[in-house]
Amino acid sequence: MPVPDNEIVKMFQRYLTTGDPSEIDNLDAKDLVAAEARLSVRGMNPNFTAVMKAQIAKLEQKESRRHESRVRALGLVTALLVGLVIAGISAWAFGT
Repeated sequence: MPVPDNEIVKMFQRYLTTGDPSEIDNLDAKDLVAAEARLSVRGMNPNFTAVMKAQIAKLEQKESRRHESRVRALGLVTALLVGLVIAGISAWAFGT
């Protein structure tokens, strides 16, 4: 369920006054991108939308790192399995 724009604005206002990142950590990147686009069309304060863009970039980077970690783990598991299969085939073929 998408978060309404006014609630996102309130969360960012609390974050800017308190400096507590937990105010905005639970927001999804898709919700932030959509809200930032709608708010910039309405003429929201450019400094405020800049803070939103920075948070969007941070969330996208976090998601990208998570995806890259999964890809690396899958590559490692695949290489391990291929190595075991090759070792098994060579042991069977050469009788060692």
